[in-house]
Amino acid sequence: MRRDHDRPWLLNLNFTTPHWPWIAEGDTEESAEVTRRIRSGDTRALWHQDGGSVEKYTQLVEDLDRSVGRVLDALRRSGQEEDTLVVFASDNGGERFSYNWPLSGAKGSLQEGGIRVPTIVRWPARLDGRQVSDEPVFSPDWTATLLELAGARPHPAHPLDGGSLAGYLLRGEEPPRRPLFWRVRGERALRQGDWKYYRGKDGRDRLFHLPSDQREQADRAAAEPALLGELRARWERIDAGLLPYPAPR
Repeated sequence: MRRDHDRPWLLNLNFTTPHWPWIAEGDTEESAEVTRRIRSGDTRALWHQDGGSVEKYTQLVEDLDRSVGRVLDALRRSGQEEDTLVVFASDNGGERFSYNWPLSGAKGSLQEGGIRVPTIVRWPARLDGRQVSDEPVFSPDWTATLLELAGARPHPAHPLDGGSLAGYLLRGEEPPRRPLFWRVRGERALRQGDWKYYRGKDGRDRLFHLPSDQREQADRAAAEPALLGELRARWERIDAGLLPYPAPR
């Protein structure tokens, strides 16, 4: 933990657990077997489709909890706990040992089960604890938020995709109103307010009203064709300003 308390600092810590291969501390035999398969040319070995269990998944989650606790303890001992913003979130929804109900889809999908994850924010000096917000945010929002809190500005030639949450978190302002955009492996999605536009790998456009249908079962595309067209066009405008998505290998 750095000792320079006079300047803003950033620690980006990415954990790889819980994740496949489903190997916890002390699983030396399973680790050796996965390594052997990799060296023999098994390109799917790391996916570990024939390994793991709910019990093993539990061990990995508990290991993550302990690791986060060590970070927070170090922050406390450094004397910087009160005035340090900590943001904890997952990069995607659960895998096959996760319990995603009532959401549909999982990791790798742009259905809610693949992209909707909890975010925990902790800043003792500025934020009251035990608050709950249903406001949807996405990762690019945190880039904008951290820059504002640190007193920095993005380069004019490189506008940010997200909006700063600083006003919402600290000053009671309305959160930024912007579409949330996703694309991955032949799927696309865009959320605007309560509505979500989604196209799966089957190429079919769907429209869901998430407050009343978070499981994404009632497709409203036929009932709201104008809204569907508006959200699809907005997705395509955003996509046109990005680098092309890599073609499948």
